[in-house]
Amino acid sequence: MFCWPYLKRNLIFRVIFILLISLVIVYNLNFLSNINQFLNLSQKHLISCYFEEKQDNSLLELNPEEVTKNSIFFVETSCNHKNGINLSLRQGCAIESAAKLNPNLNIFVLFVAPSYINNDSDIINRFKMYKNVNLRHINFVKYSYNTPLQDFVTSNTISTSQWPVSHASDLLRFLTLWKFGGTYLDLDVVLMKSLEGLSNFASIESNTSVASLVLNFDVDKIGRAVANTSINDFASNYCSNNWGYNGPGVITRTLEKICNTNLITDMNKQKCKGFTVFGTEAFCPISWTDWQLYFNTNTSDEVMVKLKESIGIHVWNKHSKHTVINIGSKQPYGLVAQKYCPINFSLAKYVF
Repeated sequence: MFCWPYLKRNLIFRVIFILLISLVIVYNLNFLSNINQFLNLSQKHLISCYFEEKQDNSLLELNPEEVTKNSIFFVETSCNHKNGINLSLRQGCAIESAAKLNPNLNIFVLFVAPSYINNDSDIINRFKMYKNVNLRHINFVKYSYNTPLQDFVTSNTISTSQWPVSHASDLLRFLTLWKFGGTYLDLDVVLMKSLEGLSNFASIESNTSVASLVLNFDVDKIGRAVANTSINDFASNYCSNNWGYNGPGVITRTLEKICNTNLITDMNKQKCKGFTVFGTEAFCPISWTDWQLYFNTNTSDEVMVKLKESIGIHVWNKHSKHTVINIGSKQPYGLVAQKYCPINFSLAKYVF
């Protein structure tokens, strides 16, 4: 026999409980949405300089006519240049290694911040020793005009990113190679071999991802195909809340199409229509999970042997930037820097 008062009371409790749970869920969804909006808003100041007017003493604007075939490009997308162009020793090392090993290629370091040459900077002044190093400004919006990324840039979609500085760097590497061809290098890549004679290549960083830290697109048929597919993928599939989706993700998806395979390890030159996908040994001999090995003196000898076949090394600045190199130590990164960017390395007194 049912007890109606009991059932009624139980039913009321259940309804109230469900309503409370629903309210909690709705509140949490709104809270997460507000947090996400806050994060996006809080990052916009990091790229505020992109939309500032260029000053009379600002860096020279990049002139397309000065870009020669197979030039090497670096892109600096931070706004940390209010008191003149400012580069760290490690960024200077990356640029110097490229200039030193490729004397017949032009090196362009592109800055989005409309700043000026800081004559008090030893790092900047030392670049004068390399005639092939060119520091240039690019206007973030105008640089995109008459390209597949014009609508994306002019809509200011980049401001929705949780990592706008990184995602702007992703955008500009693909845009630059689409415009000119040549090689893009991250500012934490130290070259150990010349890139002269190499074209149309990328490098694997893991079994599931092609890296975007080094890219070369020639202006030939396959180079244009990779450049076009990459830039259109960026525009169509941009994701503001995924750090790697717009960099490694773009070139990985592009080469999956070009090479007609979803297996990174199957991306050989024949399948990829003449485009080379180097193995990890070329630029990522040490994976990001083991980045500490570049700073470990105990395993230095083994690491240095492993680097012998590498074209360059990516030192995973996102993880390693606060780890010091002591001058005079056997830390592998320091040994590589001492050999391939000796001028910048010599500027370090105690730590690099």
